[in-house]
This record gives sequence, structure tokens and C-alpha cells, in this order.
Amino acid sequence: MFEQVIESVILLFVAVDPIALIPIFASLTQGLNKQEIKKVYIHASLVSLGILSAFWLFGASVLSVMGISMSSFKIIGGLFLIAIAFQMVLEQRQERRQNTADVALDDESLQTLAIFPIATPLIAGPGAMTAALLLAEERSSDPIEVLINFSPILIIVALAAIAMWLSANLAKRVSPTIIIVVQKIFGILLGALAIEFVVSGIRESFNLLN
Repeated sequence: MFEQVIESVILLFVAVDPIALIPIFASLTQGLNKQEIKKVYIHASLVSLGILSAFWLFGASVLSVMGISMSSFKIIGGLFLIAIAFQMVLEQRQERRQNTADVALDDESLQTLAIFPIATPLIAGPGAMTAALLLAEERSSDPIEVLINFSPILIIVALAAIAMWLSANLAKRVSPTIIIVVQKIFGILLGALAIEFVVSGIRESFNLLN
């Protein structure tokens, strides 16, 4: 169980990428006072938590209604995560996320800023939504196991909130080179985990033995 939680935390960590969020959040909130920044990161954290929780709770039911099996979603979800990993390793994801952030700089509403682009897609993006849905497959009826299964989402959202809280100071201290190196490392890890999802989905779809 502990190993599963660690793997889930790593999967969500690389999907959300809180480290890369630090300089982006700092640039988005440049010129705002401490109270306004606090409102933005608290609102963004709550919204992103709600989005990921919804996918964790109801994602499987939605797939069932649409007649989509979890094994099929594993395959497409894994392929999507592989694409994200590819972007991370080739430094394309950071540039894309920064471009998304630049669009919102003209928006004067703190609430809108917290929802887009910070809560989504910077925190609860497609990759994180996919990861949350895949986590739900291991959910059981036992309350303790349910909490353990959900804990990676809480941990990652909390880390994202901490990253935003510290961004004003950390953005000036963390070297861009360090961010790039970390992003590449976790991109490779995400790619490996994503391939596991694809392989697992193919085995379940075709009833292949392990």
C-alpha cells in the first residue's frame, strides 16, 4: 500500500509539476500585494482540489455511462501522459505553460486569475485529471483505504499551494537550470509510469497474462 501511495504521488507530482509552477505564479501575481496573492493561491488550490476530487470520485461512473472501459482509458490516458513526458524532456511544456499564463496577465479579476490559468490547466490540467481518474481504479469500500488512495491528491495540491506561497521568494533564488534538470528527470519518470498504464490496459483489454 505504501509503495502504491509513493508511486501515485510521483505520478501526480510530475503531472502537476509544482516546481515549474513557482516562476509562472510569481510572474502572474507580479504587482499584487501579499493579501491579494494569498487570495489567489488559496482559491486556486481549492478549485484544483475540487476538480481533481470530482475526477477521482465520478470519473469511472462517467466512463461507465459512456460505455468506455477502464482498460481503454488506461491506454489513451497513458498515451496522453507519454505526450506530456515527451514535452517535459524536450522543454516544450514549460514554454507552453508560460504562454498559457501570459494570456491571463491582462485579466484584472483575482478570482478569474485563480481559476484560469492557475487552477486549470496549470495545476489540475489534463494530465493531472487523467492521473486522478486512474488512481480511483484502486479505490475500495474501506474508509481507511479510501483516505489512503485519495491522499496523493491532497499531498500534491498542498505542495502546489506551498509552491505558490513561496513563489515570490523562491522564483528569485531557484536557478532556471535547476528547474529544467528536475523537469527532465520527472519527465522520464512520468514516461515510464505512463508506459506501465498502456501495457496494463493492453493486457486487460486482450486478457493477456502478466
